[in-house]
Amino acid sequence: MKIIRISKGKAVNLPIRFLGALLMVVITVKLVDWLPEPWSIVSAIAIATFLPALWFATNVIIIDAEKKTIYDGIWTMGRKLSKPVKYEAIEKIFINKVKTKQTMYSLSNKQNIIANHEYRAYLKLVSGEKFFLLSHPLEERIEEKVTKIKKKLDIN
Repeated sequence: MKIIRISKGKAVNLPIRFLGALLMVVITVKLVDWLPEPWSIVSAIAIATFLPALWFATNVIIIDAEKKTIYDGIWTMGRKLSKPVKYEAIEKIFINKVKTKQTMYSLSNKQNIIANHEYRAYLKLVSGEKFFLLSHPLEERIEEKVTKIKKKLDIN
């Protein structure tokens, strides 16, 4: 099987995940006060099923070379929350060098700007569509990962 799965990170950032978890706890506690005991238990179980889905939602790209589909979306709890895209052929996988800047402030309100380079890998289809695959600050590491992907997909 020629299936490649690449994780692009969490779909929901950390503060939103904490707020979502806190909100679910508050709603559960309030429902215990408002509803009879059996219904409050059922509602608490129902609300508790959404917490892992929120917490572990991940942005992924899945390339299936046999079915010629690319799935670029969110994966959570074994479910995909987007539709796969059919493609004819993969034209190439390329790497771009991007300049990044990060501004940091100290307690004395001094500003420190750090400029770096980041390497980003993209997959381009014959139709012209581009899909972001991964990024890394070291050129050697991203070339190593892209080489593995090319080998698995039989791309020169």
